[in-house]
Amino acid sequence: MKTIRHTATLYYYDGPQVFEARDAIGGHYIAVMVDPEDGRDRYLVAGVEPERLRQFRLATLDLRDLLLARPEDAWYLAAPSGGLGDPLPLVPQASPLADFDALPEPGFLLHDQPATAEILSEARARHNLVLDIAVEPPEAARGHRIHAGTLAGLLTHVQTMVKHAYRAALRELAPASRRNVEQTDAHLLDVVVAAAPGSFRVVLEASRVPDLFGQSELSRAMDRVDRLFAAVADPHQTLETVKAHRGHLAGAYLRLLQFLVQNRTGFRYSWAEPEFSEPRAHAVAEAQVGPLVDLLSGVSNLGSEAVVLVGVLRKADVDSGSWRVATEEGDFSGRTLEGGPSLAGLKLESNYRFSCLEEIEETQGSGREQRTLYLMEHEPA
Repeated sequence: MKTIRHTATLYYYDGPQVFEARDAIGGHYIAVMVDPEDGRDRYLVAGVEPERLRQFRLATLDLRDLLLARPEDAWYLAAPSGGLGDPLPLVPQASPLADFDALPEPGFLLHDQPATAEILSEARARHNLVLDIAVEPPEAARGHRIHAGTLAGLLTHVQTMVKHAYRAALRELAPASRRNVEQTDAHLLDVVVAAAPGSFRVVLEASRVPDLFGQSELSRAMDRVDRLFAAVADPHQTLETVKAHRGHLAGAYLRLLQFLVQNRTGFRYSWAEPEFSEPRAHAVAEAQVGPLVDLLSGVSNLGSEAVVLVGVLRKADVDSGSWRVATEEGDFSGRTLEGGPSLAGLKLESNYRFSCLEEIEETQGSGREQRTLYLMEHEPA
């Protein structure tokens, strides 16, 4: 029996009303909820062409036309016995689909308003959060180009900033809510258009598919990023905003700005989710970047975060200041600062509470991170 798997919920109201699915060889299907039978949900299912499915996502084609104007007549009914993550068996129907009395009414569009911006159209077409970033380094004056190293560094810095923005957003959630959404890869972006027309632009989308409501976990991070770029025309207001986000996010933001200074370029971005009515966009001009870097660089420990480790002391080298603590989350190593607490007198295999500052340094302009834990205080645990 033919089966399909749910890939994306396109319309949700008290449950998935319309969703997209794939079969074992990648064929595209649309599933529409109809009246239940024997207390079980039922879906009308039909194979659809990818381009017409894209038109439906963009709200330029209604659901009824998507179902009826197809090159093949086959259609199915399906009743999930488990969750939508399980394979869904399809039951072929003999009568013409046009005679089915539960077809959607004409005029059902996925979005109330048409997209007025290219990035919003891209988000709807992909049914995912999409991010468009653009720079104008000096080499762009000689044509539509960017040095490979500049592009690699830009993508690394942007991804790093988004990662720390996501983690900062999660810390504000209640522990129970955080456990429900915390994913180790939820911050990741995929390049989907490597060189879009215009200034050198790159289009990315969230690696993880949206939830049943069509929302991406990555939006939590992008909301934080927007706050950092919202007031770049006012350096002192930006300073207060960045200080409010003191920690690895602030450090990643500063390193991105330093990268822009080194490569003599400004930076602009826009992003959208499918349900947005318009995209969100911010920019920092090349002339604004230098003063921002000078101002933010004068703040001590801007990119440092407090880390508390509770566990068994496995290493304590008084001469070098290096140490290692085994916790329930794993082993952590670090060092002491000159003038900081001494390791003298600590007993190996005893329990301690180490209060540290974690600092991140960039590895030779690559955007890659090197983390170091510096011991600030210790006490028996």
